[in-house]
Amino acid sequence: MQIAVTHTHTDFDALASLVAATFLYPGAVGVLPSQLRPNVKNFLALHRDLFQVFSARELDLEKVTGLVVVDTNHWGRLDQPDLFRNRDGLSIDLWDHHMKGGDIEPGWKCQEQSGATITLMLREMKDRDCAFSPMHATLFLMGIYEDTGHLVYPSTHAEDVHAAGFLLENGADLNVATAYLSSSFDGGHTDILTKMLEFSQTHHLGGYEVGVLLMKVENGLTMLSSVVAKYKEIKGLDAAIGIFTACSDRCMVIGCAGVPEIDIGGIMRKLGGGGHTGAGSAMVRSDDAESVRLRVMEFVAEQLNRPRTWIRDIMSRPEVLAPPSLSLREARSMIEASRSRTVLVVEDGRFCGSISREECAKAKTEAQWKAPVKSFMRRNIPVMSPGDVPREALRLMVETGAGVLPVIEDGRLAGVVTRADLMLHIYEF
Repeated sequence: MQIAVTHTHTDFDALASLVAATFLYPGAVGVLPSQLRPNVKNFLALHRDLFQVFSARELDLEKVTGLVVVDTNHWGRLDQPDLFRNRDGLSIDLWDHHMKGGDIEPGWKCQEQSGATITLMLREMKDRDCAFSPMHATLFLMGIYEDTGHLVYPSTHAEDVHAAGFLLENGADLNVATAYLSSSFDGGHTDILTKMLEFSQTHHLGGYEVGVLLMKVENGLTMLSSVVAKYKEIKGLDAAIGIFTACSDRCMVIGCAGVPEIDIGGIMRKLGGGGHTGAGSAMVRSDDAESVRLRVMEFVAEQLNRPRTWIRDIMSRPEVLAPPSLSLREARSMIEASRSRTVLVVEDGRFCGSISREECAKAKTEAQWKAPVKSFMRRNIPVMSPGDVPREALRLMVETGAGVLPVIEDGRLAGVVTRADLMLHIYEF
């Protein structure tokens, strides 16, 4: 078995390179470290099923004969490095854009100076004419943007810029990339953010936490969208809208949202500006900033008073179900034959638990493989109700890592919510 690995505290360049390795090494799977950066963890909570990546618990690492190391050249930065460091007969390939140091001695390597490791791997993917989806392109673009500071860090090379253009040509979505990448800002922005956190008030509207605030700023201060996004992140809001005044007759309105029920672009268009669902801005000519704030509040309230989408509207039927008496070996075969990583265990229509690759990997003896799945299944599984909202499903997936959530009605299994269901809802496919 061949696997791809990367450093702990995985960032988007590392994740993108891990996924790229599954294209360049057919049959290889990516193994996620136990520690991921928060934005990467949030991204995978929704999109993980699109990629050939697994946790170490889902695989038998004793069977690994080939290792592809990406975005690092240090054993100490890998999860469980002692499993591979001195293994006899292990072939090692390395892809990395870090040139200094390193104690991994691969049999083959591509180690060059570039802004991001994924840039080097995309060069090879282009040469091989590898086909990939727009969401893969988006992930690869986030890897480049994060490691190059959106192509402005001094470490950025011309090839990084060309690679970013290639990905945009192949469907990379800047809206998605912007939603998951955090922007840096200077001292002036930090002062504004501090005041926003100290003096602003948040509002509970239709079950959502929204921050709408007024703030006077210095004339000429740009990149205020980064401040609004950071304010939203720190306060844990569903949406944040800043109304910034720098002169007496106009104000800049900037907003961002993390829920589809609040359409920032729609609000900004009513103010004469524009944007998309997740972010937008408008320049409003008015000598009364408070009246602008009240108008924004009205627009948000109007959107949240519209008919909402419930779990019953997006849930699907489970692909496969297993009775508690099914053997673990039969359950593993069901998992491998289906597109799902998890099979729900149901008896007489009632949900009992779930069995996944991770539980199957615990079996070591023939007796265990013959044992019923009820001996290995997980019982403490988060569940949904048909009357819950989709964002609650997304929250549970982020917090628990579950890719399938059972929907229970009157004690019986009514359906499931999968990552695919949420993506169809969020991206309106």
